[in-house]
Amino acid sequence: MRHLKVVAHHSVEYEEVSILSNNVPIILSLWKSRKEDNCIIFIPGTATHPLFYEAYLRLLAGNGFNVIGVHPVSHGKSPRIKKLFSFEDIIQNGKDAITYAIAHFNSKVMVMGSSQGGIIAIALAGQDDRIRAVFPHNILIPQVPDSIEVTRFPAFFRKKYTLAVKCINLMARIVPGLPIPVSVYLDLNKVSGDKRILQQFYNDPYGLMSYPLYFLSSLFNADLSSIQDGSIKCPVIVLAAKGDPLFPESYTRLVFNMIRAPYKELLMFDEDVHLIFNERLPQVLEPIVDKLKLFK
Repeated sequence: MRHLKVVAHHSVEYEEVSILSNNVPIILSLWKSRKEDNCIIFIPGTATHPLFYEAYLRLLAGNGFNVIGVHPVSHGKSPRIKKLFSFEDIIQNGKDAITYAIAHFNSKVMVMGSSQGGIIAIALAGQDDRIRAVFPHNILIPQVPDSIEVTRFPAFFRKKYTLAVKCINLMARIVPGLPIPVSVYLDLNKVSGDKRILQQFYNDPYGLMSYPLYFLSSLFNADLSSIQDGSIKCPVIVLAAKGDPLFPESYTRLVFNMIRAPYKELLMFDEDVHLIFNERLPQVLEPIVDKLKLFK
């Protein structure tokens, strides 16, 4: 693999703030450039938090952006106050982070998310007209039976997908707080083949390695009709790796073709990992920064 240089052009200041979202405190990580620079709201992936992507987010800020990383409710450094939380709760976290960005920086706000955070990001784009552009890394529509490919459930579940979701919903009503380890429904070896990163997942003191069944039910039933019904009013730039072991290219293209937006683009990297911001940072940073700067 050839060595590629990554460069930051501005000094970056880091701080953390606490805000209320749905009457629950959550933490925002701020990588601050100049006050007048565009803002990027970043939503992390399953089980993680913005500091898991610290090198990437710091470099984004160093290239002239104010980066606001959201520690979703009960994730990361946010206090574990709310035992039951939903997909919609995390969407509201994103909305409140946008409000914070506008109040403390400016209204030039973009949203980016990775994996589960990418799904949140594009959902936000369909609900919040304050967003200038959205950059989801990975996309998913839960109601599409092919979504089973992203989980570790057997492929034959595709034909019984609706029944499987109904069973999850029933169990969530009976035992909503039942903790479901992430490894039950995601193959962590597809998340990363790097043993050091997997160890980071398991040893992270701020990680969330299980979710209440209530959340999984809300995820599988999330209403993402806004992706297809014209509710999105901003450009959508989908980031994906051609050989992503977790989100197959065929699935990504299937969902991408369903998106209705004023402008959409699939920025496909010729990489074979899921965690492109962590494992392929030198290769992906410059193309992403170039796209982000189109919306300055």
